[in-house]
Amino acid sequence: MALEDVDEENGCLQVVPGSHTWPTLCTVPADIRTSFTDIMVPIPEGTPLASVTMKAGDVLFFNGQLVHGSFPNTSTNRFRRSLIGHYIEGNSQQIGQFYKPLLRMDGSEVVLEASDDGGPCGTWVNTDGTPVLEITGYEVMGKATE
Repeated sequence: MALEDVDEENGCLQVVPGSHTWPTLCTVPADIRTSFTDIMVPIPEGTPLASVTMKAGDVLFFNGQLVHGSFPNTSTNRFRRSLIGHYIEGNSQQIGQFYKPLLRMDGSEVVLEASDDGGPCGTWVNTDGTPVLEITGYEVMGKATE
C-alpha cells in the first residue's frame, strides 16, 4: 500500500509484465548503490518494464513470482514509503528460513518447518539471437549456486 504518491521520480515499483509465468530465475549480485537489495534477477536487454504509479492509499496485489523492483528515489523532497505484506497458502507446510518469523494478521507466529534449501533456478541464454531460459542452478536463500 502506497503511503504517499509514487512515480518514476521517487522510485515507484517496476514490474516485468508476464514474468510470473517464467521459471524461477537465479539471482546475481546487485549494485547496492542503485538497488534496494544486494541481489537481483537479471532480465534480457530490451525486456519491457512497466512503472506502477500509485496515489497514497492505493493497494497493489501481485504474484510474488512477478519480477519486480524499483530504481532509486531521485526526488530532492519526496519519500517513497509503503506497507508491504507477503502472503502464503494457508495449507503450506514449509517456508524458507529467510521468511522467519512468519506472522498471522493478529501478530501470532505461524509454526512451520523452515528450510535453507531452495529449488531449481534458470538463467537466460542466447539461442539463435533469442533469449531463452535454461535451468542451470539451484536457488538457496536468494543466492544461486551451480
